[in-house]
Amino acid sequence: MNRRISLIVLMMVLVGVVLSHLSWTNADNGPLLLVDGRPMDVVGELSNRWTAWSTRCDLVKRLSPDDAHYIQAKEQIKNYSPPSSEFLSIASAWALSDWILVEVEFKELLPSLVVLQRTQGEWAILPRAVWSGYTKPLKAGPFLRHYIGKQVPELPSELSGCFVPQSTSFQ
Repeated sequence: MNRRISLIVLMMVLVGVVLSHLSWTNADNGPLLLVDGRPMDVVGELSNRWTAWSTRCDLVKRLSPDDAHYIQAKEQIKNYSPPSSEFLSIASAWALSDWILVEVEFKELLPSLVVLQRTQGEWAILPRAVWSGYTKPLKAGPFLRHYIGKQVPELPSELSGCFVPQSTSFQ
């Protein structure tokens, strides 16, 4: 057999084998690549990389548990829907100016991302900007950034862009 024909046939076989393992599907919130039936959020992964590369995070502060804003945010969340919200664990809290994003897990409730805004010196939860639930099989970061950005367009894009999910629920 001619060497050139052999290479063409080999390439066609390789493409066929690869395509037999890959396919696309449309989930409720976007396209997913299926690799042997396992969903992968390629679009979310690319979005994560782009956001990390294009967002300036020097003004965004990750709050520590001893920070006053962290403590105030925790109290607001604890009192949001008692008694279920009383038993919580904050996975991460990010602040910029008069805004805080808090990633929180509860003993009895679904994991959540909560947006707080300071107005007239007081921190308050924005009910329209609370995400509660899981995001799998979609990547949590891009999904939550998109949701929060849509719900609260005035939220600084640097804050949502610098948010990187830390909880095991969003991994």
